[in-house]
Amino acid sequence: MKTAELVKALLDVDEEVFLLHGEINPHPTVVIVGGAAFLLRDLTTRNVTHDIDVFVADSVVRRVMASYPNINGAVSSYADQIPYNFEDRLVPINIPSRTIDYMTPCTEDLAVMKLYASRPNDIQDIDGAAQRGLIDWELLEKLVYDHNEASASALSPNRYKELVYFYEQFKRKWGRQ
Repeated sequence: MKTAELVKALLDVDEEVFLLHGEINPHPTVVIVGGAAFLLRDLTTRNVTHDIDVFVADSVVRRVMASYPNINGAVSSYADQIPYNFEDRLVPINIPSRTIDYMTPCTEDLAVMKLYASRPNDIQDIDGAAQRGLIDWELLEKLVYDHNEASASALSPNRYKELVYFYEQFKRKWGRQ
């Protein structure tokens, strides 16, 4: 899916939720992660992703999203891959939705998730953000090493050690010793 297709799918969900439920106050929040978050915020050099990964969504929205094959609502199982206090750093996605507030974690929270996975597309996404100067390295360092962030959400000490290893590789690659 290209960025325009991602936006269309999200706006279609927004319209369907509005048609089924009318104006909802407060607006439901949907948190998008993965490659779609990087594309929607123009953080990556990639121009396509397979689907839209939804990390957080109200049940009303999830029921509508369930009928969209390119929307993956089962990514909450990756909760150990995002710093613990990510909700404090959510960033709005700039699309003209009517009913739903679409958000992504901040760039640095997304980077932590991508570093945990460390697949080729994940590395390409965070390299794109680094290349464009869109990473707050001080915040990323805090999220990786602060005991109230990534280590607090890690399922095991070994999982956290893997994150630190991949982060140190990423830092070296970008001259951030």
